[in-house]
Amino acid sequence: MRIVAHRGASGERPEHTLGAYELAVHRGADGLECDVRLTRDGHLVCFHDRTMERVAVEKLGRGQGIVSAMTLDEMRQLNIGTPEEPARVMTLEELLELYQDTRRDNVDGPDGEGGSVGRELFIETKHPNRYGSRVEHRLAETLRKFRMVDDPAVNLISFSPQSLVRFKLINPLIRRILLRREYQRMIHPGMEAMNVVDAHGLSIAKARLRPDIVGRRGLETYVWTADKEDEVRWAARHGVNWLATNYPGRAKMWRDDERASAGCKSEGVA
Repeated sequence: MRIVAHRGASGERPEHTLGAYELAVHRGADGLECDVRLTRDGHLVCFHDRTMERVAVEKLGRGQGIVSAMTLDEMRQLNIGTPEEPARVMTLEELLELYQDTRRDNVDGPDGEGGSVGRELFIETKHPNRYGSRVEHRLAETLRKFRMVDDPAVNLISFSPQSLVRFKLINPLIRRILLRREYQRMIHPGMEAMNVVDAHGLSIAKARLRPDIVGRRGLETYVWTADKEDEVRWAARHGVNWLATNYPGRAKMWRDDERASAGCKSEGVA
């Protein structure tokens, strides 16, 4: 099971900031996750919400700070860190630069979870939005710029089936993971027939309620967001492939301890 830093080490640093991702690398996260939105002037930024209201230190009025209506420069005028340690919005390109520089730093080697790809990257497209398919096209252009169009370590994740369909048509080489909301059924047969979905994702609450879904139909499983010890240990025991967490350091520790405990039990049985 690989530990994915959800918006960076966002339990210890402000989410989607350079500091959060640098700390995730330092903590040895097996993967980095980010959400992307498109600004008015065409930049993909690492940002979750539709507006900046929740994360900006500055107080914003109603209707202010809508990401899709702002330019990158306008977004960067706002502090998304803390009053003591200000931080500015990151672009996806800046995250990719950090990722490429550190993808093999402080991550398990071939005998562990790291394999040959090193640290993985999970990019989530946020829909609905006013730009529709421009998001996927801009993402494909950005990956092309960084020569990552066929990188096995890069994953596109989304709650939007349409986003995955569009991206498959634009770039069929990147792994696509469909995130399921609590009320959604398993993957639609039509999407399965089109080979749109390479893996599926579900919340830790849903996974624990329905453990039979993990690995169903031979699909690898991405689970979010597990910050408690019992959640991480449960996921490690139940065949989860990727586990997103806001605390990658402690999650790795719990996973490794669970793995060691399982190994000791196996030796005892043998």
